[in-house]
Amino acid sequence: MPTTEVSHPLFARFYTWFSHVLDRHGIIGQRAALVSGLSGRVIEVGAGNGLNFIHYPPSVAGVLAVEPEPRLRATARQAARGARARIEVVGGLAERLPAADGEFDAAVVSFVLCSLPDPVAGLREIRRVLAPAGGCGSSNTSAPGPRAGPGRRTCSTRPCGRD
Repeated sequence: MPTTEVSHPLFARFYTWFSHVLDRHGIIGQRAALVSGLSGRVIEVGAGNGLNFIHYPPSVAGVLAVEPEPRLRATARQAARGARARIEVVGGLAERLPAADGEFDAAVVSFVLCSLPDPVAGLREIRRVLAPAGGCGSSNTSAPGPRAGPGRRTCSTRPCGRD
């Protein structure tokens, strides 16, 4: 049976602390912008500790939050209790999402693509679970560019289409 869990206890503790530091330095605004225009059913891939949850607007009918790391998933479940939207937090991997074809109106991917062994497979799987007119919001690290310098990564927030 394929695994749906990734255990990284040190990373989970570090990320939980560091994500709050990033929020205090402006990332919280990017989280709000990332989900502000969403509606209908949403899948959040790599939900982490659930810091996006409080920003989902009332127009979101429900969120399936997929997180493979058990400690982050437990923290995300606590965060889901304070959200306006109905949020179900489940285990799973980006490459094998626990959802039917075309089930969601939108997908949110926040700081996770760079951690996937095969980001293209993850994106294909996200596309599979999106409805034909579905959209995707992404806030991720990206490959080094000319302004990033050698060995550095940059951060971007952008919508991602179905193409």
